[in-house]
Amino acid sequence: MQQQEQLLEMKRELAEILAGNKALKQALRQVNKLDMIKASLIVRNPKHQSLKIDEILDGNLPTDVAVGDFVFIENYCELVKAAYNNLNMGNSVSAGLLKAAYRILKEDADADFRKDSPVVFSFSHVPPDWQDIDERLTNSFRMIYSGRIENDIAARAMYIHNCVYDVWPFDEYNGELAIFAMNYYLMEQGFMPIDMPMERKDYLELVTACLKGTRVNDEYEFIRDAIVEKMKGTLHACRGYI
Repeated sequence: MQQQEQLLEMKRELAEILAGNKALKQALRQVNKLDMIKASLIVRNPKHQSLKIDEILDGNLPTDVAVGDFVFIENYCELVKAAYNNLNMGNSVSAGLLKAAYRILKEDADADFRKDSPVVFSFSHVPPDWQDIDERLTNSFRMIYSGRIENDIAARAMYIHNCVYDVWPFDEYNGELAIFAMNYYLMEQGFMPIDMPMERKDYLELVTACLKGTRVNDEYEFIRDAIVEKMKGTLHACRGYI
């Protein structure tokens, strides 16, 4: 409860600082873009924390980064633009938002939910039948906004993250979109997105455990602490800027 109150107080202070300050908002938007890209790469690249995303975007391409990751980063930049447009329009996390995000990453305007019922061997997980995807996502996200999930920003962010993994709505990019949806929700609620400060191996083990219903508290504490640290760092930088 104490950290929840701390987060709400930091949220209020940040909102006051940003009110009417377009230059600072733009600077934060750039930082958030880099953090959102880095966060999504935890699914793809074991070196995601050490990658210099800003240099990659400037054209300095490390030789140990796969070409597929470069393409993904370029597409993710477009996804971040779309995210801010949706935030400006007041759109919440939804099945439609996820589908639109998937189409950007897939580079296919007609891409849709999967049409099969796979076994996700990497997580020892059997997702729901493909015909239930839309309903499962819609009902799950509705629970968040209806207040049926406890009023704890970290708990709700974790619920969204785990929901996408559980439903496994697409043929690919499910992990990346789970993290995107979580970070989108954080920004929608007035918080900063997190860059997933965890080793890839540990993250994949944690997701596997949570899909089995174990280690949920470990994941909650990780997400909560990451949100707190990002908010602290953001406020420190903003105070210095002012």
